[in-house]
Amino acid sequence: MINRETPGSSTAAPLGNRSALAKTATVEAGGSAAGRFDSRDTGSALWLMAPALVLYAIFSLLPIAATFWLSFNSSAGFNTASSFVGLDNYAATAADPIVWQSLWHTLLWLIYHVVLAGGLGLALALAISRLKVTQVFFRTAFFLPHLVSLAVVGVIWANIYDPFYGLINTALTELGLGAFTQGWLSDPALVLFSVNVASSWQGFGLYMLLFIAGLQNIDHTLYDAAEVDGASAWQKLVYVTLPGLREVTTFVVSLAMINGLKGFATVFVMTNGGPFYQSELITTYIYRLAFQSQDHGRAAVLCILLSLLAIVITLVFNRWRARLSK
Repeated sequence: MINRETPGSSTAAPLGNRSALAKTATVEAGGSAAGRFDSRDTGSALWLMAPALVLYAIFSLLPIAATFWLSFNSSAGFNTASSFVGLDNYAATAADPIVWQSLWHTLLWLIYHVVLAGGLGLALALAISRLKVTQVFFRTAFFLPHLVSLAVVGVIWANIYDPFYGLINTALTELGLGAFTQGWLSDPALVLFSVNVASSWQGFGLYMLLFIAGLQNIDHTLYDAAEVDGASAWQKLVYVTLPGLREVTTFVVSLAMINGLKGFATVFVMTNGGPFYQSELITTYIYRLAFQSQDHGRAAVLCILLSLLAIVITLVFNRWRARLSK
């Protein structure tokens, strides 16, 4: 009588494969055992995470909760009694025209920073990547401003913009272009852009290095194929370089947006929000309300508004990035 073995049985497999089947069964059994829930592992993990969770609660969750609490209370300053006022702070904030003006300035500041700092970083990366001998020198030279604090950058550029002895107006006068001299920090139409130039000058070096790293990761055979097809330099840029920098570009834009929302130090040092609130940002107005006017309730409302603005911008940007990745 002939024994008929099913294809899945162990006796049907050749002798050389039986050890492999045994090892596979052992691994599967061990994997199922390892995947079982063990309360002791959970307890150990919680004990290991406890210091980090405590620090996160103290320095993140507690300030957030305190900000929400302050937004519903009236407080005249530190060490003073506060009283619950409900939504009065929110109503007063919504009726304040400076709030909406500073919100618009914050959005403009964000756009300026992305375009100026990000665009300059891309342009310099494209130019420097073509150099052979002096590439390291220019990369270092253009990155140096990023090592300077924004407060120091504000002092430097405030002197550059000085209407009487500043570098820009003095150079224009010496070149016979005195008609183009401006009060760069006193003209309401120019002040926000002028201050943003100083902030972008401090930040473009980092974006430049990121773009250079992205350019180095592009396959050079794509450029060779484009040359064979007779593509011009502009066509190589549009159809090879920019698509190859898509991931780096989205990262740079997200980083520039984060830095743009944090615009405070440069504005505070150079103009303090003036003239006539024409360079006022949400961050500078929060400082003005909290530490100059001692109105902590409305300052807390603006902190919540700024957080919501950051969340909305992040969601919109992530959706745009998801569409680009398809």
